[in-house]
Amino acid sequence: MDDHARGEYDEFVLHAGVAIERLGKAVLVGKNPIYVAEMRGSAEMLFHLGGHRAAGKVRTIGAAETVSRLRTLQILPTDGQLDLLIDLRKGVAHSTGGEHGRALLATLAKSVQALHVGLATPLASFWGRWDSAVRIALDPA
Repeated sequence: MDDHARGEYDEFVLHAGVAIERLGKAVLVGKNPIYVAEMRGSAEMLFHLGGHRAAGKVRTIGAAETVSRLRTLQILPTDGQLDLLIDLRKGVAHSTGGEHGRALLATLAKSVQALHVGLATPLASFWGRWDSAVRIALDPA
């Protein structure tokens, strides 16, 4: 949020994408830890997350797969802007996100709101000092 306020939109996209990925994984783990298992290669992570043995290297799904699984569970709706945010986040990690991130504040806020439904903490405490700004970003008027 600080990055967006300073006009550092490529940093905002990077941090917003990481926030969606981590919050999304928390929601998936809350449903079942196996939901964050990466399914490529061996079944090592499946057994690790199932509590049957410790994995040598912990590998979980990435941001795009996290969003996909949350959509499969009908926790997140299909949203082209969220897909753009995740794609830009991947681009920022390797190059630049540019000015596209400027318009994605409401997308971040809506996604966090959807993910936060099943969590025990109030949404206002998640946003902290940015709660008022987020409310404005979510206001359709």
